[in-house]
Amino acid sequence: MGAYALKKFPHDVEVRLFKRPELMIAAIQAERPDVVGLSHYVWNAQLDKLVYQIAKAANPQCLTVGGGPNFTDINANETHAKRFFQRQQACDVFVLNQGEAGFAALLERWLGLGCDLAALRRDPLEGALINASGDGQAVHVRGGLPAFMDLDEIPSPYLTGMLDDFFAETMTPIIETNRSCPYRCTFCAWGIGAGKLSQYSLERVFAEIDYIAAHRPKSMNLFLGDANFSILPRDTQIAERLRAAHDAHGYPGFCSIQWNKGAPQRVIETAKALKGLADITATLQSSNEKTLAAIKRKNLSLETIGDVVKTLEREGVSSIVFSELILGLPEETRESHLAAIRDLMDAGVEVTNYNLYLLEGTEMESPEQRAQYFKQTGWRLQDGGYGEYAGQRVVEGQEIVLETASMSREALRAFRFTHFLIQFLWSKRYYFDVLKLLQVHGVHPLDAILAIDAAMRGAEGDLGGVMADFNRDHDLENFATMQALAEYWTADEPFDRLRRGDYGKLNYAFSQRILLDAFEPFNALVQEVGQALLRHIAAPAEALEQLAEAIRFGAALRVRLTDALEWVEQCDFESRYDFLSWRKAGFEGAPAKMNGTPFVYHFQLQPEQKSNLQRQLNQFRAQNPRMTLRKMGEYISAQEFFYRC
Repeated sequence: MGAYALKKFPHDVEVRLFKRPELMIAAIQAERPDVVGLSHYVWNAQLDKLVYQIAKAANPQCLTVGGGPNFTDINANETHAKRFFQRQQACDVFVLNQGEAGFAALLERWLGLGCDLAALRRDPLEGALINASGDGQAVHVRGGLPAFMDLDEIPSPYLTGMLDDFFAETMTPIIETNRSCPYRCTFCAWGIGAGKLSQYSLERVFAEIDYIAAHRPKSMNLFLGDANFSILPRDTQIAERLRAAHDAHGYPGFCSIQWNKGAPQRVIETAKALKGLADITATLQSSNEKTLAAIKRKNLSLETIGDVVKTLEREGVSSIVFSELILGLPEETRESHLAAIRDLMDAGVEVTNYNLYLLEGTEMESPEQRAQYFKQTGWRLQDGGYGEYAGQRVVEGQEIVLETASMSREALRAFRFTHFLIQFLWSKRYYFDVLKLLQVHGVHPLDAILAIDAAMRGAEGDLGGVMADFNRDHDLENFATMQALAEYWTADEPFDRLRRGDYGKLNYAFSQRILLDAFEPFNALVQEVGQALLRHIAAPAEALEQLAEAIRFGAALRVRLTDALEWVEQCDFESRYDFLSWRKAGFEGAPAKMNGTPFVYHFQLQPEQKSNLQRQLNQFRAQNPRMTLRKMGEYISAQEFFYRC
């Protein structure tokens, strides 16, 4: 938006960009700007409220502007506008849909009125909602402006140098190659109001990739802001350019991508061009036909997803294929959710589970769908959504679904720990070999996880402490109101816990808790449960020995850090079982047992792997090393945390 505003008004405006709130607040107080514009969504609503207030305190005539998917064609009406501005009384205008044209139109009106705020409030403006009374009691509502079809009309903030200062920060660059989304899932606001799919030119995209890579960001990651990368044939060329930039500059080390939901062959070709620079998503959200109808979604078939996995393996593409499921969607049941997890595991796909939370601007958040599908919601802290600015503590929240018309509160709650175990044991691969070994002998990975789940719920000692702490932190995801959440987390002791990095996403936090504090007792529990399962199905005696060795093998593969946060670059492991050949054969049959002298595995960090890990470590380094490891786990492929042989 800043780049487009400078293009439209080169002699009338100056633009400064901020990422860190404390720097923006200091600049507002020192410079008393004429206009303050903030991106706005669930993860910064309370922070924006504070910044708007600070801007008005510094300059009462300052024009304060918001924009983001809080408002879409679904809810850009008088009722929702009044509700918003009554919560955000210091915000004057909210720009709808794509921000560039709407913000430019607002500036044109503002400049034409001589920067007179009272005059601006008098009349409606296409592309914007206006807080006419200043307190949300009266508003002007107009629809969004037409979307850009030629995105090159918007100057590149990278190529114009507007973002150069941010390369010195440990921040992750983001680029956009196209806009809009042809799908209209009811839980998502992406693409609403954006019209047909539009594109930046390949020349523009290539130039941005090269520019960013040449500046060698401190982060190893690159976010692609497309809703469906690989939806266009040209996306293979973009993938090739990303890979070429990596080969030339070492950047990007990893790409975070939202993949196309259809055209599996195009997904495969694009993934091949990236050569392992990204994990591949084959997202379902649900496999329940009633749920899919309710949320207006069509999925790839499970058979097709399985074919994608097999093709990538056959082509030698090292990327992980994973799928996402959302618990709490309309018509979903415990049985249908477990069936989806089981089917995805059978397809060889990693599974990431989310709890549904309601987003403003989506169809699912509407009063009608709330009444039809959801019995109870609650509030939990937005991960990382806290800070203290100008002497005021600020926290952000998410409205999550606690009970639906088809699932009780108890059933939904019970899945929280199950989901953690699925991610830890299967998707993040800490016990992947163990689960595959049990599967070879007739125990499905999901059944093994559910058995471990049951054992953990009755555990004592160190593991009992892990379970108790997990339940305690899970209780902090169920506040009745946003106000109750804010009152709790802004109190001294809870807020200090946030600042120490002792609280965060439960799955990642408790992965580190087990790995660092309870690894041996957890291994013992996994072995005990596995043995019981094998005995129950009368597996051969050798299976028990294989199980113990698979647990040892998985533990040896885990990349280690010293207490000084330095990488242990290599280690050796001795076993009578040929686990590597078993892996290469796709886990067919049991691993072969070698006669005579045990086989010695030599594990080591590969140079590129070490570089990626070190850059992640530098980006997320904190006084609390557990917080560092937790954040690293969120933004890097699981494969990077295991030695190669």
